[in-house]
Amino acid sequence: MEKQEINKFSKTPLIQALKEYEKKDSLRFHMPGHKGRCPRGVFCDIKENLFGWDVTEIPGLDDFAQPEGPIKEAQEKLSALYGADTSYFLVNGATSGIISMMAGALSEKDKILIPRTSHKSVLSGLILTGASAAYIMPERCEELGVYAQVEPCAITNKLIENPDIKAILVTNPVYQGFCPDIARIAEIAKERGTTLLADEAQGPHFGFSKKVPQSAGKFADAWVQSPHKMLTSLTQSAWLHIKGNRIDKERLEDFLHIVTTSSPSYILMASLDGTRELIEENGNAYIEKAVELAQKARYEINNSTVFYAPGQEILGKYGISSQDPLHLMVNVSCAGYTGYDIEKALREDFSIYAEYADLCNVYFLITFSNTLEDIKGLLAVLSHFKPLKNKVKPCVWIKDLPKVALEPKKAFKLPAKSVPLKDSAGSVSKRPLVPYPPGAPLVMPGEIIEKEHIEMINEILNSGGYCQGVTSEKFIQVVTDF
Repeated sequence: MEKQEINKFSKTPLIQALKEYEKKDSLRFHMPGHKGRCPRGVFCDIKENLFGWDVTEIPGLDDFAQPEGPIKEAQEKLSALYGADTSYFLVNGATSGIISMMAGALSEKDKILIPRTSHKSVLSGLILTGASAAYIMPERCEELGVYAQVEPCAITNKLIENPDIKAILVTNPVYQGFCPDIARIAEIAKERGTTLLADEAQGPHFGFSKKVPQSAGKFADAWVQSPHKMLTSLTQSAWLHIKGNRIDKERLEDFLHIVTTSSPSYILMASLDGTRELIEENGNAYIEKAVELAQKARYEINNSTVFYAPGQEILGKYGISSQDPLHLMVNVSCAGYTGYDIEKALREDFSIYAEYADLCNVYFLITFSNTLEDIKGLLAVLSHFKPLKNKVKPCVWIKDLPKVALEPKKAFKLPAKSVPLKDSAGSVSKRPLVPYPPGAPLVMPGEIIEKEHIEMINEILNSGGYCQGVTSEKFIQVVTDF
């Protein structure tokens, strides 16, 4: 993650950085989903009244923590749209929803089944609830250099090994757009009396067209979505849905109060209300417009460039039941490039901003706020790259789960010291070591760092990637005195 050079003498360095970015007139294939273009309708009102609507919980504007007026009414409209019993606006991101959702299903020392590639917010849920994780490894796609999805049969086997598992969490979809067989997983959960939770942060558009996957809302007891990622709400806004009787609603709300600011942004809530109205009125048309753009990009990449964008041909493999076409994954290792190489070239030479890159791929998020001209601009640049001699090999595969010395909650509370990454083998990690994005921890707090973890992190860093928990001098925090 490169640092942008900003004038050190600027009175407002962050504002200066934002101005520099805006001046580039870039093509945005990253979140937020509005792509810097103000949607029509109520969003024009939000833009025009930004300071006038930046208010607090005065009489007539409701109480966010205990809504009984317009916030409650807006959330009820959201529930009706997504088929939930209760929905909540979130102003501290999907992370706050994931933590609270986990709390509504788990108590201290309860066990939850989690895919190892889940977002780091799940770790926060483990620390705050005191629950423990039974991890499951997703299938590996070595051709593309990524982990894909979890197989239902692997979930069944894990439940047999751990009959005390109280909840299952799935990610629908992962950053690559890959979705698990959530219908079958829901059947397994029901058969065993296990609560099903879904991190659907990347799929708030699911279910509004037959051309995108089904929403977790058809199957899960609770699910979290980030409409700022793929729809039009403002960054940091999200929503949480629950249905049925398996979620402890009062405990969930208690945790929401803990992890949410006491000064909620009415601008963020207004953007959530406006996004709900927009999708309620024109969701199918908007989503299908985005699918058309994404499929054009996928087709042209596969037929007119040296790169490869996986599509429907990957379904049924690696635990992938369906794929979101709006998550455009472009494999560049097949042409001899790293994802970091291409992402940097696009950004620095052409002002085209991808969502992120890993060693083998670059990822582009396409929404209905993108235009045909955006797609043409991206394709024109990608078509100029020529193949290199050697294909890039994926990172060292981590086949086994790390050994656990401490539960995350205990590791979080213990003292730590800073050590060089190269000398950390055998130590217990204090902080998560997270290649970022997409934010799936390689090593969790309380887990023992192995030689293969160090090798993988070094490969990522040396190739131009970034890993949270590792300083620029390659030091990490490890637990002491346990």
